[in-house]
Amino acid sequence: MDGEKTAAGKLPEAELAVMLAVWRCAPPVTTARVMLLTEPERGWKTSTVISFLDRLKNRGFLSAEKQGREYVWQPLVSREEYVGTMTRAFFEKVHGGSVESLMGALFPAGLSPTDADALLRWLDAQG
Repeated sequence: MDGEKTAAGKLPEAELAVMLAVWRCAPPVTTARVMLLTEPERGWKTSTVISFLDRLKNRGFLSAEKQGREYVWQPLVSREEYVGTMTRAFFEKVHGGSVESLMGALFPAGLSPTDADALLRWLDAQG
């Protein structure tokens, strides 16, 4: 899925919780596995999880294949791809693409020497 389509597909909180469960597993993942990963904190019924999985399939985040009596789900968008797209959209929308604005919000008291060194090493590695 390309970044533009992913950006237009910002996930609501409940669907994001399901995708986070899917991303924690080696694909493909069963509905039962998603239930095990979401049930303790959410208390969802199986039908609720299936509804979210179907929505995610319809939105292009997952594919589904019938194996025996159940479906297995395969992510079509990686966690890294989704997080990167959402982070870039937030950066542009909230900070107007300003690195200074972002850094000021993240580190209002300034960077520690350790963080500054890590940032400089990262910048150097970028070329």
